[in-house]
Amino acid sequence: MTHKYKNSNLPGFTLLELMIVIVIIGITLGYVGPRISEALFASSMDEGARDISTMIRYGRSLAIKEHRYYFIRFGISDSEIGVYPRPESSGEIPEMIKERDLPKGIVLRGVKTVYQPKKEQGEMDLTVTPEGIIEQGVIYLGDSYGNIYTLIIKPFSGLLKVYDHYVDIAYG
Repeated sequence: MTHKYKNSNLPGFTLLELMIVIVIIGITLGYVGPRISEALFASSMDEGARDISTMIRYGRSLAIKEHRYYFIRFGISDSEIGVYPRPESSGEIPEMIKERDLPKGIVLRGVKTVYQPKKEQGEMDLTVTPEGIIEQGVIYLGDSYGNIYTLIIKPFSGLLKVYDHYVDIAYG
């Protein structure tokens, strides 16, 4: 009697070999997966820091170009940033020249300056002089995972020093 099946020495994988490969892939994904998640988080926080830096540079360039005071407004409750000129009269409502929302999932946790205490809700304005000097301040960005970035504004250059953790800055 002949068998209908071909030679059992044909190349292929045994069940044990397949299980070993699956275990190795599982261990690798368990190690690499969280790092991919952290990289995605960092990119959103980095994008938020870049957006803030862009708005500060924009406000600074307008102040120098037009030789007048401007404000950088941080809408802490709405997680948005805006630039507007100082109103000519006290009763005038300022019109935002440019506004930008922070990336999805990134929020403003607080803003404080040398002259203003930390605010964690509402709005706070930073002054930009006609010479391009920005009110020294600290901005705290956060995400839904509890991670915080600290952004420190350098007043003469308008550049930001960025820390990927909370830094308590005391003025005075």
